[in-house]
Amino acid sequence: MMGKVFTLLERHWYSALFLVLLGGAVAMLFSRADRQTESHSLQRGLLELSGPFQKGMTRGAGFFEGLWQHYLHLVDLEEENRLLREIIEEMQQERVQLLEFRGENDRLRSLLGFKQGFQKPLLPAEIIAKDLSGWFQTAVIDRGTRDGIEEGMAVVSVQGIVGQVMESSKSFSRVLLITDPNNSVAALVQRSRARGVVVGNGHQLCRLKYLHRSEDVLPGDLVLASGLDGVYPKGVLIGTIIKAETRDPELFQRVAVQPSVDFRRLEEVLVLCEKRAPEEGGAP
Repeated sequence: MMGKVFTLLERHWYSALFLVLLGGAVAMLFSRADRQTESHSLQRGLLELSGPFQKGMTRGAGFFEGLWQHYLHLVDLEEENRLLREIIEEMQQERVQLLEFRGENDRLRSLLGFKQGFQKPLLPAEIIAKDLSGWFQTAVIDRGTRDGIEEGMAVVSVQGIVGQVMESSKSFSRVLLITDPNNSVAALVQRSRARGVVVGNGHQLCRLKYLHRSEDVLPGDLVLASGLDGVYPKGVLIGTIIKAETRDPELFQRVAVQPSVDFRRLEEVLVLCEKRAPEEGGAP
């Protein structure tokens, strides 16, 4: 009997122990689940609180990164623009130089072709200074006595007569232009062959003097050097008649001549390096 009782108690003990252990395990399981739930709840709360802040930080970082990239882009553009401006300025300077060289080359070619039409030696020279005031009409060239230049030599250009050498130093010479009142050129009107003397008026124009009132001259007629003064070769252009009138009781006509040479733009000239003897007949 007692054995049966102990056996029964032993069985119940084991069952009770099993139940106790099972209950402890379940309690521990629920306790861990509660802690995990609490932990998860805390983490969710922190995430909910920190999310907007992290979102703002991320957007702010992206914004400032964009600004920095934009700044770097602007810096690169500014440097690129500076380099492009320098290149454009250099190209403009080279273009100006090329145009100047082309213009000079064209003028020198014209002088060369004009020079070949003369049998006498012609020395090219460059004008380095001008005096076109109301008192004097002169120009200074970069040729002098060491180049064979002498006073009285004729100076011409592709456009026509310029003047004559009035004084020379070793390296430079002063040219008296035909627009100066102290200069005169023996002339003839190409169309009618009427003869006279062209004298400067001191203001970029000339007058054709000693032309009888009966002579046939009209505005537009060309006036050439007659060669009778022994300075300028015959046939070289002087200018164009722009006005011709006769006044009673004057014996000679009043004739205004526009020189063919634009003295304000003149840069290169040719000096006739041989004095000429006056042609037979003398000056008119």
